[in-house]
Amino acid sequence: MQHSILENVSFESFGLQPVLNFRVELGPEDDNRIRLALSEEVGLAYGDYDHVAFETAPGTQFFRGQHGTASGAMQAATRRKVRALMFSIPRDEAILKTALKLIHRLHSYEEPVVYVTEAYATRIRGDQSDKNPNKWWNRNSE
Repeated sequence: MQHSILENVSFESFGLQPVLNFRVELGPEDDNRIRLALSEEVGLAYGDYDHVAFETAPGTQFFRGQHGTASGAMQAATRRKVRALMFSIPRDEAILKTALKLIHRLHSYEEPVVYVTEAYATRIRGDQSDKNPNKWWNRNSE
């Protein structure tokens, strides 16, 4: 099996960690409960932080129901305003299963739109208390 160049990338102050990236499309009926439940049950950790996720502004989703769907066969495609929730988890099968079951249980759609991709994310290492002027904690309030 061929190894990824990303597996060996390392710097003095940070490295790369394998993760699973999620992108979940949320319909108008889906409030914050999916993100909050994922935060409680999965953690949504990113380094030393938890409850880490990103949600987009609403965009437009298009679809057309076929025979056998809850909506039944639709004559034309329809559109809805949806937003996307994005987060990452460790590459761990148990955490993956928990996240997917939770999304499918709480989501308002018959067929939730969920994408899972393997990726690498940066993680700090060592003392980060340097005096780098670009870090928010080192900037003077103006």
